[in-house]
Amino acid sequence: MPNCISIDNIPFAVFRIDFKGIIFDCNEHFYSISGYDSEQLLGKSVTLIFPQIIPSTELYTGPFDITAFNAIANSNSMLILDDLAQKIPCSIRVSEEKSGFIFFVKTCLGIEKDNVEPTTKDVKQVLSSIDQSFWEWDLDKNVVYYSSHMMAMLGYEEAAYIGSAMLGRELVTKDVLKNIYAVFDEHLLGNTPCVNITFPIKNKHYKTKWLCVVGKILSYKKNKPHKIFGSVKDITENQQLVESLKEKNNYLVLAENLNNTGHWRYDIATDSLFWSKGVYKIHGLDPKLFTVNVDNAINLYISEQQHLIREKMSNAILLKQGFHLKSVIKHVSGASLKIEVLAEVEIDAEGEVSGIFGVCRDITKSEDTIEKLKLLALVNNTIKVPIFFIDEDDNIVYQDLSPQDSGENSILFNYINFNFTDYLEYKTRAKAEGQCKQTNISFDKYCSVFDLSVTYERDEGIYIWIVENISDRFHKDQQQVISNRLTLLGNTFGTVSHDINNVLGVALGATEMLELKFNQGERDIQSYIQRVKNAIDKGKSVTERLLAFTRQPTVKVIAFDPIKEIEDNQYLFKQLLLPTIELVLDIKNVNCIIRFPKGEFINILLNLVLNSQDAVQGTGLTGCINISANLTVNNLLEIHVQDSGIGIEAENISKIFDPFYSNKVVTKGNGLGLANVYTTMYQYQGLIQVEGKGALGGAHFTLVFKCEASPKLKEPGPSHQKTLYMKDKRVLILDDEVTIAEFISIYLQSQNVLTTYVTTKEELMSALASDEVFDVFITDMILPDMSGREGVSLVKAKFPSINIYSISGYIEEEDKEWPYPVLRKPFNAKELCDFLTL
Repeated sequence: MPNCISIDNIPFAVFRIDFKGIIFDCNEHFYSISGYDSEQLLGKSVTLIFPQIIPSTELYTGPFDITAFNAIANSNSMLILDDLAQKIPCSIRVSEEKSGFIFFVKTCLGIEKDNVEPTTKDVKQVLSSIDQSFWEWDLDKNVVYYSSHMMAMLGYEEAAYIGSAMLGRELVTKDVLKNIYAVFDEHLLGNTPCVNITFPIKNKHYKTKWLCVVGKILSYKKNKPHKIFGSVKDITENQQLVESLKEKNNYLVLAENLNNTGHWRYDIATDSLFWSKGVYKIHGLDPKLFTVNVDNAINLYISEQQHLIREKMSNAILLKQGFHLKSVIKHVSGASLKIEVLAEVEIDAEGEVSGIFGVCRDITKSEDTIEKLKLLALVNNTIKVPIFFIDEDDNIVYQDLSPQDSGENSILFNYINFNFTDYLEYKTRAKAEGQCKQTNISFDKYCSVFDLSVTYERDEGIYIWIVENISDRFHKDQQQVISNRLTLLGNTFGTVSHDINNVLGVALGATEMLELKFNQGERDIQSYIQRVKNAIDKGKSVTERLLAFTRQPTVKVIAFDPIKEIEDNQYLFKQLLLPTIELVLDIKNVNCIIRFPKGEFINILLNLVLNSQDAVQGTGLTGCINISANLTVNNLLEIHVQDSGIGIEAENISKIFDPFYSNKVVTKGNGLGLANVYTTMYQYQGLIQVEGKGALGGAHFTLVFKCEASPKLKEPGPSHQKTLYMKDKRVLILDDEVTIAEFISIYLQSQNVLTTYVTTKEELMSALASDEVFDVFITDMILPDMSGREGVSLVKAKFPSINIYSISGYIEEEDKEWPYPVLRKPFNAKELCDFLTL
């Protein structure tokens, strides 16, 4: 049996004395805390460092009284005197061995008070602050000592324990316990210098902890190990990091092959660097020919980055935290590669950094791709607007936001408030067509309006979303459209009022003739009645056209038939022109649908027609304007506006779309008309072209639109006289115009319908108060003493299932909130019959 065990590997302060109290052995930890060196301590009395035993000035010659010393130590008031005569509080455990006694010392520097004896309370605070937990195992008695800290770590009450060695075995699994015994057996047999094992437990609070247990034989008895002493440390946080790294390591080889990555590890103790095959591959180096170390590795970075890499490594060790960076290395071929490095620190059982583990990835291709996508995005949109790069799995791989957009708006769904169904629809369209664009689109009833472009880069599998919020511009455009329409209305009003007066004159004259003929006893008055009807129909057409034109427009892209729109508005074109200027429409046999703001479409044509009139007047009072249309082989619609006017000189062709350019007199224009036309056509993916001299001698403008073929219209079948299916129904009629209410009543009675008509709110309330039951309610929308909506509410309160019909001289076509059918005034018997049989 060896005389005594080696104390060099014990991880805390230890020293030995013989039976006379003379110090003969110390480890480095004790030299460190005491401040002495070996020459100052070895061979000296233990009273040099323990003034409590006897005054240090007295010569100590008798045997060391271990019983008296333990009495002092157990009082929890032990002090060590260092080389500067400063008193250091400590906790002591002593064990007897063959040659004397061995002392285990734990101190807590920084708590002691200079030249002041600590109180019992002070020492307890010191002892309770020691961060390591101690244990001792008496192998003969199979009794263990656990410190209070160790008991708390295991989940028991924080108080020292002396008792059966079986305590705590229930906290580990059978396999772990078997492994622990195996490690202890190896040390007890002399095969290992000490016990050093890490294992998991479930403490008494059912929390998983990882413990690091270190121990060593303290004494022998009858040539057999007698006592083992050691410490325990909670390394749960560190172990979780290690386990995470181990788990990652299982996939490193596969990940490196798939993603062009590699991993490395720097060992601080040996100052060595390990590279995986992936790292060598990234650099283009042969592992057999290149000696890897920290200096050689850092020298592979471009010179401007080498200082940064060294700083990152130093800070990782100093601050005990990992780092992330993007940099550039020099490939063996001479090319520069962009790489990304992600590093984590490894912490040992003492809480110190033992190494740095890192992963590096060649990101040259992905970074170049991002730059390419950014360039493509800027080509698609010349102003700075939010751009999102989203992959097939809906992950944002890059985003470029305008300065005013940050925070929550950095997410596409927070910037443009559409739902996921809309998002998927745009993705599908972009993938099928390569790109889809839409202007003036809104998902919240035009509170917010956007121009949206989605481009699919097939090679990269990336969708580029370019989103511009144009709400302010959109609402300004609406106001401009209204202003333009009011200007055109002012120019048209004189001619239109003339036509309305003609209509009224015809109706009034025919009525006078009816009165004269009737007074003369003549009964053949059918021709005069027809004249009145025709005049009213013509007046109705004029007012409907004006109503449609002046109604507040919405600058909204919709699908519509442009040829039908021209035909429906030719009346307005003709009203704007002098009678001496002929307007010819050559738009037959053209069937298609375009997507464009409907109101803007007519505005553009009206602008071109007015310009043509001014050009014709430059040659005299007479002339011709021709509007024609044709479809091209590329599914484009061309609308041509030509005139017989003065034309445009070649040197002015390039200027006519410039704002404020005009060759007219000041009273004829401000130079904004064609500039607005050009901007509107460009904004909605259209095109406008011009020739200075066309087939009629004057200018030739061509509007080009993308279009789709319109469905073929069914051939109209033979007309049939509709029958009103209201026989024996009871109908309540409300209109403040007695003539209209009476006309509807008389007509329905002629069809065997029972009717009651009222003209005021009071009469309506009286009718509802009666015992009469009504099946149908026909109401005017605008009344002097209430609205049609109010009338409907009153009627439905008594007759919830009654059928509602309404009539009006004016109601918004876009009013989607009114759920009932509307018949516009004026109307005749046939129109009333058609309306009620819908």
